[in-house]
Amino acid sequence: MELMQLEMFVAVVEERNFQRAGERVFRSQPAVSIGVQKLEGTVGVPLLDRSQRRSGRLTPAGELLYEYASRMLGLRDEALSAVKEEEWRSAGSLRIGLSSVEDLESIPRLTRRFSAENPKIRLEISCDRPANLFRQLSDRRMDIFLLSGRPKTDVQNKNVIVTRMRGSQPHGSFWIVRRRLGFSALGCAFEESLKRQYKTAASARTVRRAELLRSTKATKTDRFLRAENTS
Repeated sequence: MELMQLEMFVAVVEERNFQRAGERVFRSQPAVSIGVQKLEGTVGVPLLDRSQRRSGRLTPAGELLYEYASRMLGLRDEALSAVKEEEWRSAGSLRIGLSSVEDLESIPRLTRRFSAENPKIRLEISCDRPANLFRQLSDRRMDIFLLSGRPKTDVQNKNVIVTRMRGSQPHGSFWIVRRRLGFSALGCAFEESLKRQYKTAASARTVRRAELLRSTKATKTDRFLRAENTS
């Protein structure tokens, strides 16, 4: 059982099409078909229900192996990221995509914390249409990108992870998009930096609201007491 065979199998299941699965793992359609057949020969049971037209329909054994294969591929990516972590922290580039030119104005604010934590990482910012950003992410020419509007339903699939960041005015909300499999360690670090930044900002807003509420109550109480004393 080879990791590439498992990756082909997972791609077929998630894409529900051998041609698209081949494009995803950079192999031809026949190569993917042969890889899945060899995997079935190794485990000794069918993994795909070929009585149905939908190629990604699983047998019970296929469902079980799919869960394990997904975890194994995830562990592989995690292990590779862990090994490379020290290297990219000392030098490297983070490729960030934006969906509109207007978003460039907010980049210094969004990247400030990450740059402070990783001073040796060079940021490469590019702006393009969402469809092109998804393509570049899939082709590993980009680590992560930000969308100012909600992604279309048809692109929110198992190949990417879409996370909504709820901001306050005037910045509003935006969406973070990165790969699920073969994810970028730098992209994940940048996303975590943004989450910490927004969590800190949200906590600060909560504290300010609480202080304002206490101040308002104190003012009302003081006015009431003065009114009572003068009556």
